[in-house]
Amino acid sequence: MASLPDSLRRVPRLIARHRSRLTQALRMTAASLATFVLAESLDLPQAYWAVITALIVTQSSVGGSLKAALDRFLGSVLGACYGGAVAFAIPHHGGAATLAALFVAVAPLTLAAAVSAGFRIAPITAIIVLLSTTGSTLGPLAFALDRIFEIGLGCVVGLAVSLLVAPARAARAVTAQGASLARLLADQLDALARLDAVETPEAKALPPAVRRGLSRLETLAGEAARERRSRLSAAPDPDPLLRTLMRLRHDLVLLRRAIAEADEDVLRVHLAEAWGTAARAAASRLRATADALESGRRPAGDDAALAAAIAGYRDAIDGMRQRQVTRTLSTDGVGRIFWLAFSLEQLRRNLDDLAERAADFAAPEAGTGA
Repeated sequence: MASLPDSLRRVPRLIARHRSRLTQALRMTAASLATFVLAESLDLPQAYWAVITALIVTQSSVGGSLKAALDRFLGSVLGACYGGAVAFAIPHHGGAATLAALFVAVAPLTLAAAVSAGFRIAPITAIIVLLSTTGSTLGPLAFALDRIFEIGLGCVVGLAVSLLVAPARAARAVTAQGASLARLLADQLDALARLDAVETPEAKALPPAVRRGLSRLETLAGEAARERRSRLSAAPDPDPLLRTLMRLRHDLVLLRRAIAEADEDVLRVHLAEAWGTAARAAASRLRATADALESGRRPAGDDAALAAAIAGYRDAIDGMRQRQVTRTLSTDGVGRIFWLAFSLEQLRRNLDDLAERAADFAAPEAGTGA
């Protein structure tokens, strides 16, 4: 019995941690039940298609639901209309006739699906219209119309539930994902700052995690842009934030490559301290900007620490030249040392740009108006 209070105290923390998943489950359940009730009240012959559609359309954000509803409805209309036309044009009752009708119906629709993912449902719908036993009973036209109406009902209900039941805006997910990605880039900079002779498994796992994070951010940015075009969100355009984070990721790829190809002794003996200070300063600024993105406040505009650290790295190179250390290096070796300095400066400019993008998403400060 003594452990029961501890278990109960953990419940609110579990709910807070999985709130978004629980909310999504609530929306999907509500959409399915509401669609079933409506389909039964309208006496639809195949109500399950409407329920399945509502379940598919109800996505984690309003923008995602808009895309799913549009793709599902347009694909179903195309597949039902074209499949019905083929059924009228090529009478089929099995055997070679059915095979020919199936080829004529599916081949062009699968080509359309290959060109645009939004038409993936079209060939499936055409096959159902052609081969369903219900379709042969009702006739292809009536069956196609029923199918369009069922899909349309599911799309409408799923989209309505996404808008009305705890709506989740993609713009908020964009800033959260952007902050998470910025922290991954900061972790990668910290790993590069150490100049490890052999990368640790944790450091090796960071670049793939960054790629996955960028892919997720690109998806969310598309959903947020769709909300903006539909006048469902007044959030800033997410594309500049996505492009800036992509440039920062490219900067880190170049830095990682330059460190891997540079003379190890020169880096570890003459430039390790200056390089480590600059990389950690950049990582610190990335984390500060990530915190600002996540909290919806304007980031601090002072990058004096990073500018000073980059200047310190250049001073370290000048010290090497004065000690004539660079005379023992190859032209490529000297070039990589200076390339690191150039890449650090490029990184600083992109960090300035990231701070501006975070400021775009910041909530208005008190007294400044909406």
